[in-house]
Amino acid sequence: MKPKIGLFTGGIETYWKDCGMPELPALLERDSQRLAQKLGERYEVVYPGIAGNKDEAVQRARAIRDADVESCVIYHATYVDDDMSFAVADELGANIYTILLHSQGMQGIPKDFEMVPAGTTWGNNSAVQICGTMKRMRPNFRFGYVFGEFDDPSTYAELDQHIRAWRAVRRLRGARITYLPHRCTQVPMYDTYPDDTMMVAQTGVWIGYLSAAELVDEMAIVTDRATDDLYSEITEKCDIIEPTEDEVRLACKQAIALESMMRRHEVDALAIDTGPEITPRTGSLPALGMALLIDKGYVVATEGDLSVSVGGLILQSLTDGNPVQFWEHLMFDEEQNWILGGHEGGSAGFSMGRSDRRPKLRCTQYVDFRNWEGAPHNAVLPEFIGAPGPVTIINLFRGVEGYEIRYSTGESVDTEPRPAHFEHTIFKPDIPLNDYFHRMKKAGVCHHFGLVHGNVGTELELVADMLGMPCVCLTE
Repeated sequence: MKPKIGLFTGGIETYWKDCGMPELPALLERDSQRLAQKLGERYEVVYPGIAGNKDEAVQRARAIRDADVESCVIYHATYVDDDMSFAVADELGANIYTILLHSQGMQGIPKDFEMVPAGTTWGNNSAVQICGTMKRMRPNFRFGYVFGEFDDPSTYAELDQHIRAWRAVRRLRGARITYLPHRCTQVPMYDTYPDDTMMVAQTGVWIGYLSAAELVDEMAIVTDRATDDLYSEITEKCDIIEPTEDEVRLACKQAIALESMMRRHEVDALAIDTGPEITPRTGSLPALGMALLIDKGYVVATEGDLSVSVGGLILQSLTDGNPVQFWEHLMFDEEQNWILGGHEGGSAGFSMGRSDRRPKLRCTQYVDFRNWEGAPHNAVLPEFIGAPGPVTIINLFRGVEGYEIRYSTGESVDTEPRPAHFEHTIFKPDIPLNDYFHRMKKAGVCHHFGLVHGNVGTELELVADMLGMPCVCLTE
């Protein structure tokens, strides 16, 4: 479905009531209709007509708000006074993101023009000053800003970035993020210890907990038929290396149970700790199930990492549903400017791999868990390399004042898979590795990241602004 947006256009009626410009409203309406038509090529547009005074501004804004739009484009068709501007902002409220479109009805600066048509450009004046006035009068009011000509495609592409960013922010509000069963404490990693309260306050997500015992119970009711069906599907598309048939079948049963739990609890993102609870209790590392969940639209972070769960939801929204890989820096090649990363088991969906290479099922890097009672001998881990193309990597760092966004852009390298025993992506950042790692040192990051195919760096900057989070690009 197309996003539903509002369009508010206005200008002070003094021009046509007191200043001898009665023809001006028709010209402003013509421009507004043209803008609505152009926006209508991308969005469902609610346009209630031009406003000429504060009362009309309230009425138009109320009509837009009551139509349940996501965002609203504000266009100063001619000069809009501050009473009108604040009335619109207050009436729309915090749940509708407003984007000031700084444009004009007349193209360019003609060599010759008449003053009434020139009035369709006077909104430049109020579009310039309102940004500063908002900083003083409404310091906590966040709004977007786009500059450009009516007929310039890049103007609408930039508008779209704002609208997609706001959709990502809206999705966070109430998104269900669940720990299963808790954060990682077996191997203490303090950078992953979250502040749940701060995350809820900054993003509006909902956080809950599930028990490993529930997964055990769920596995007990998985049918042999369902297990056989998934086993056939997996073995048809994967080369099995170390794991035994029994281990693969157990991993399939666990995968079915895990998905059933996620659906029953209506989970959007899962922060799973595979360690001392799940793996020995179920007899299988849940890597296969995690990979399949990612393929089905879930965001999955291992080691109970809340930051990647939330960051992954943002990346997924900005890319219209692309799967997100749980990623960390593991190997580098300074000559090639490459970094191999990923995470052991369940870090990426099969759909993220190269389509011209068959994935493998491997054992863990550690070969077995022979000293871990109840755990499997080999485990079952997907091994493949990520498809080539532009990628964006996000990191939500817990700063002194709250969570802050860090991100990187670059390429997933078109190269052969490595014998890593896990899903991996070789990342080539947009800057030299020496600069890249020094920037991380200076900015501060956690060691887990979310990786998505697509370049959405600009949208992440917008999301950060909407959430009031500091944002650092590590590859700029």
